[in-house]
Amino acid sequence: MSEFRRNPFTGEWTLYAENRKNKPYEFAWSKPEKKSENRCPFCIGHESWTTPAVYQDGADEQWNIRVFPNMYPAVCMEDLGSPKEIFYEQAIGAGRHEVLVDTPIHGETIDMFPKERLLCILQVLRMRYESIRAETDTLYVQIFKNCGAEAGMSIQHSHWQLVGLPIVPERIRKMMSLGIQKDNCRFCKMLAYETEVQQRIAAENDAFLAIAPYASRYPYEVWILPKQHRSTFGELTEEELSALAEMLGWILPKVARLRQDVGYNICMMDGPKNGDFHWHLQILPRIGGFAGFENATDCFINTVRPETAAAYYRGKVAAEKKS
Repeated sequence: MSEFRRNPFTGEWTLYAENRKNKPYEFAWSKPEKKSENRCPFCIGHESWTTPAVYQDGADEQWNIRVFPNMYPAVCMEDLGSPKEIFYEQAIGAGRHEVLVDTPIHGETIDMFPKERLLCILQVLRMRYESIRAETDTLYVQIFKNCGAEAGMSIQHSHWQLVGLPIVPERIRKMMSLGIQKDNCRFCKMLAYETEVQQRIAAENDAFLAIAPYASRYPYEVWILPKQHRSTFGELTEEELSALAEMLGWILPKVARLRQDVGYNICMMDGPKNGDFHWHLQILPRIGGFAGFENATDCFINTVRPETAAAYYRGKVAAEKKS
């Protein structure tokens, strides 16, 4: 049984999913064990080791992208009854949790993918996103990718996850309340300001701006935002998806080279149903960890100023374009 419980003092939700303690974990401390293809459930030829695919772009042993329900879901579709606590606020953890394996090759990582491959992945992600979002009880869809043990990756084979939730996470609520006020988008204003001051821009193309956010929580954190106001992932045009693939192709190899075996998260920040937002993608390198100060205060200590991070990305991208 999965269950959401809301902290009455902060408004934050915690999802309890005890079945996930049984999921396989292929990392010993921070260093990966040497797992081979013949032991990996996500490798080509091992299709029967997972739940049946809901999408596969080729026959068994001939696919490039494969999507299937998570075997250890954080949320599930079964009716689990109604919450019983009266004093507290809770919600049944009903929803859909899917895994998208983005390569059949064991050991290949997303920073190696060309733009065309990234575009195919984004197109499939959007297709599955729209399917999950269409569920009656789904209020919010979280798409994310964990890269490396420090970022929470448990299976080494490259993959994404999509989770449809019956609640809107408090962080999204806060970003909406501060970012969207009476049809006035503060994200759009931020993009205009960053374009003017030119201090925290990491990269730019026709449709997207990549910035090191002014109050970044993580060293070398990057946000990729569409220049046109888009509330959800589903609103991105095909041209914008192509431009996003181009941007990821520029930025991700630079993140991967920050240090050996760096861990990072890719998180899509989406608009909930019946709510306006400015969709964007966050890349969060896991350099340094949470300690007592962060856990007690929810105030992060960052050792790299965003202006320094932006200069790093900007310089690397410019040098690559010249070569």
